Amino acid sequence: MGDLELARAQDDRRLYALDGVGTLRFERGLGGRRAIAEAGDRRWRLTTSFWRRSVEATDESGSVVGTFDPRALRRGGALRWSGRDLQLRPASRWRERYALADGDRELVLLDAKGWGRRPVRVTLDDAAEVGPGLVLFAAFVVRGLAEDASATATAASSAGAVASG
Repeated sequence: MGDLELARAQDDRRLYALDGVGTLRFERGLGGRRAIAEAGDRRWRLTTSFWRRSVEATDESGSVVGTFDPRALRRGGALRWSGRDLQLRPASRWRERYALADGDRELVLLDAKGWGRRPVRVTLDDAAEVGPGLVLFAAFVVRGLAEDASATATAASSAGAVASG
């Protein structure tokens, strides 16, 4: 399948599409990030908790189908989808790039900015092998990690400017 970009719809600032995979509709809410992921006739509710950075995906019946638990000190973490244990691990020291891996095998490469019209670039060979729900969930998680990294960098540079001023 190659490279895809999560791209914002021109007529809807909260809707992002990943061609051939599905969509993410971001919602406003107190206490964390939320989105609805859709692929074909399937829907998932994606939520990030306010107090922890963990992420959860539930299907239309309310059953938990996916979770992401970030590492405490390093980027990435454990990702579980439909009973499958995976890892989201850093794929670059300098950028918010992550590999979704099953053991030693990289399934998806996700490069995120966390903001803008095209916040996540996704590289995968076989979308059918990974599944659209998992791809959308990973894109949501990585976008959030990039937003958090950007906010941390901004806060650190602001603190440095105040301390030196």
